[in-house]
Amino acid sequence: MHLPPQITHLRHAGHDALQLTTRHGNAIVALHGAHVLSWKPAGQREVFWLSPDSPPEPAAIRGGVPLCWPWFARQDMPADALQHGPARIHRWQVSAVHASSDDEVSLSLQPCAQADKQASWAALAPHLEVSLQITLGQTLSQTLHTRNLGTQTFHLTQALHSYFSVSHADRISIEGLDGLPYLDKLRGIAADVQQTPFAFDLACDRIYHAAPSANEPFTGRHALVDAPWQRRIVIDTQGSRSVVVWNPGSEGARKMADVPDQGWQDFFCIEAANAGPDGVALAPGAAHRLAQTLSIK
Repeated sequence: MHLPPQITHLRHAGHDALQLTTRHGNAIVALHGAHVLSWKPAGQREVFWLSPDSPPEPAAIRGGVPLCWPWFARQDMPADALQHGPARIHRWQVSAVHASSDDEVSLSLQPCAQADKQASWAALAPHLEVSLQITLGQTLSQTLHTRNLGTQTFHLTQALHSYFSVSHADRISIEGLDGLPYLDKLRGIAADVQQTPFAFDLACDRIYHAAPSANEPFTGRHALVDAPWQRRIVIDTQGSRSVVVWNPGSEGARKMADVPDQGWQDFFCIEAANAGPDGVALAPGAAHRLAQTLSIK
């Protein structure tokens, strides 16, 4: 496919990638996993953390924005299912582009036909169709489209697993969680409610979920506030009533070969998701959109 000047091929962090450029900054997307590796707004620091120790393809990339699809973790899947699903370890291809000016550029991707045939979701979700749209302008937005072309309902869980670069994990705060119920995976999936402002303590692995709403698609807003860097990353979501908040802490990071020593201090994950009680019963013929728009305030 012919690409406009705003989209160029390059190698980044060992991956075949596309760079999207507007007057507002640039973003880099790996074709391995349709994985956003970088977003650097004009005049500002990098938004995402990317591990220097990620193993080579076909392994999953650590950092950026992995796609967890069509299941999150191994929720509702067999014990031997691939962690976070297969979308993030397969090659994707460009299916459409739109770039009318230097203000905004949009890119749509779908799994390569060969990868789709070999994908391990074929046995568990043979009739799902998926695509990802990425738009770069003053903001960065991602929309994950899923359609069930089969004859049976599929229970979909998923996430846009954003690793945000931070000054230090224990110096950030998160807005938009107050009053929300959550499941704490570090306490055996214990149910709790966020009664006080969020504060990081050693490690965190929680699924926050909002009450059902008459608004469709459901919208949410959270913000990662990094006082030392004087930065506020706003995350607006659609099609999701849950948000995953995760950092392994020092003990957890020691068990992860692709997180450097002390590397856990350099990122915090806030993930637009359909997980925990927010799974989607995707009926035959039905479609679902999970989207996030990121802005720097």
